[in-house]
Amino acid sequence: MKFFAAFLIAACLLPTAHAVVSVPARLIGYYSNMRTEGADDPHFVSGYDIVLYQRVAETIGHVAVAIGTSEPVRATIKEMTYDTKKKLLTFTAEYSSGLATNPVKGAPDREAVQVLIFSGVVRPQSISGKVGIKDFYCGPCRPVFKRVTLKRIVEMGRTGELRAIPL
Repeated sequence: MKFFAAFLIAACLLPTAHAVVSVPARLIGYYSNMRTEGADDPHFVSGYDIVLYQRVAETIGHVAVAIGTSEPVRATIKEMTYDTKKKLLTFTAEYSSGLATNPVKGAPDREAVQVLIFSGVVRPQSISGKVGIKDFYCGPCRPVFKRVTLKRIVEMGRTGELRAIPL
């Protein structure tokens, strides 16, 4: 038992190779269409949050998704392109929507990974476009697309403001 306790203390004291690194970037904007649901219990939200930053020639972003949940889930962006002249934004991101029944009989439930596909236009006060969601495990499945508009939340920062972004 003493060895185990000493091992845990030593592991906590060692510097990790995965330390969070902050990178300075300029804010393009914080956009959201989150709304509360439920008249009796308005603790559930639905919608999307998108935060965009520009670092030299690279666009960095964060996406959060909520589909009738108490808190948005952060999606991991896999690919992102942003044409600064035409203001066209496209990205794919992955997030977990909980657990799903495994199609293999007798196998344990698996994480329900969803793929979010977005294509749209960034305007000074909003982002408009289409968003599609499909099951990560279903290769031939086609995403179901819908039109969305996310409004810019001015209170979250001014365009061009320099921020330290955790990577």
